[in-house]
Amino acid sequence: MNQKTFFKLLDKAFEKKKSVLLIGVHGIGKSQMTYDWAEYKAKQLNRKYIIWHQLSEEEKKKIIEEAEKYFAMIDIKLQSVGDPSKISGIPIIINHGNEPKIIWLPPLAVRFLTNPKSAGVLFLDEKNMASPSLQSLSFEIDLQRKVGEWAFSENVLIISAGNPLDVNISANPIPKPDLNRNLVIWLDVPDTDDWIRWAIRKEIDGRIISFVKLFGKEALYQHSEEELKQDTTPRSWELLSDMIKGEDDIEFIRVCAFGYLHEITANKFVAYIKSMYQLDYKRFLEDFEAFKELSPENQYAVLSLIAKHSKKIDKKKLVDFIIKLADFILEFSAMLIALCKVEYGKNFVIKEILTKIPKDLKGRIFYLVSGE
Repeated sequence: MNQKTFFKLLDKAFEKKKSVLLIGVHGIGKSQMTYDWAEYKAKQLNRKYIIWHQLSEEEKKKIIEEAEKYFAMIDIKLQSVGDPSKISGIPIIINHGNEPKIIWLPPLAVRFLTNPKSAGVLFLDEKNMASPSLQSLSFEIDLQRKVGEWAFSENVLIISAGNPLDVNISANPIPKPDLNRNLVIWLDVPDTDDWIRWAIRKEIDGRIISFVKLFGKEALYQHSEEELKQDTTPRSWELLSDMIKGEDDIEFIRVCAFGYLHEITANKFVAYIKSMYQLDYKRFLEDFEAFKELSPENQYAVLSLIAKHSKKIDKKKLVDFIIKLADFILEFSAMLIALCKVEYGKNFVIKEILTKIPKDLKGRIFYLVSGE
């Protein structure tokens, strides 16, 4: 499912006050897509986007008092919650004369969500890994949009997420009455081009982007049945990028790759990096015909190398190479510009590249990079 359709579904669920359940294997982006929608919705509503668990207790209290200014992403991992009181609140006994009275003290997140001026997302992750008591609580949230006596704001979207039972033996079936109260969205491994557009926005390491572009969907997901063996998922690549960005030490990259990826993917990626560093990118800037004769794997590797060194390359040579790429394979020129953006930022690309290429070519490249 592409991002446009996903955002449209969540927009409609938000408008109609419908709960949503995302089902898909781990690591394919259920959480990330939800976070991305929440950030987009905050901008649309002209509210400040906040991630609840990143705030201090004092910041949370202040935000509750000024709830109308914010759009909050509240992410709760149901499996790790343990006691339902961490969501439903705790009872406190107070005395009114001779008559004791029990009141419930809700956690700060619930105090925000139930403020009529609030807006945001309540994301209940690992739903079918939760205990029966927590699943019962989540059913109340889905069905009645409340916890105990506290009703959620009309501008809160409730989203749950879980794994298919056939890929997670520890998961519990979600009761049918709860399942039937949700818009169930089955998510597969993301489309390669959608993931690459996301990776460019998030400035994922350019070598990873070009590798995924080369090998497609098989580079984004690889499952292992063996215990203590890694799967390759979109999340794996994000984690690997954090570790290797700016690193050229092949042995360091190799250890990180095998630490985050399925061994088949890791072997391919390390081989790709090794072959990349054996290529002389300067030669291909001067001899485009030689570039055309390379294998697709080496062509993508050269694009990564040129992007990595683009700041010190003569800009006329770089722009001439991009124009030749567009005549050869338009997608290559778009990829090189995108990789330059990842390496040196938007301002560099606008000032040093986009202002120097023909207007019609610029439009076609922008469409390939943005999908719009």
